[in-house]
Amino acid sequence: MTASPESPIACVLGALSPAERERRESLAEQLRKAITGVTELADGFALRLRDDDSTWRDTAELITLERRCCPFLGFQLVAEREQAAFSLQLTGRPGVKEFLRDEFELGDEARSAFGP
Repeated sequence: MTASPESPIACVLGALSPAERERRESLAEQLRKAITGVTELADGFALRLRDDDSTWRDTAELITLERRCCPFLGFQLVAEREQAAFSLQLTGRPGVKEFLRDEFELGDEARSAFGP
């Protein structure tokens, strides 16, 4: 059995319709405002998010869109017990961490994600 080829580490521009791209931008802006911390992982980043139902729901919707335009990324939405907080982990193969750092301005001194 042969392994399927990996997609390039680049956004698939045609994966989302104009309306979906607009919705993705709106969700990304909401996520930006909900970030309370950024932790660097061996293969990506974990974004600690404000704990409320709308942030959880919006993050899940954002993941749904991002998976289509960035198939090389891995996503994990983690809810801690006792409703302490939750986080979004963005991970991938070698090269993905650098993509995330450049594309979403992650890393240095736990800066906020998904743009300035």
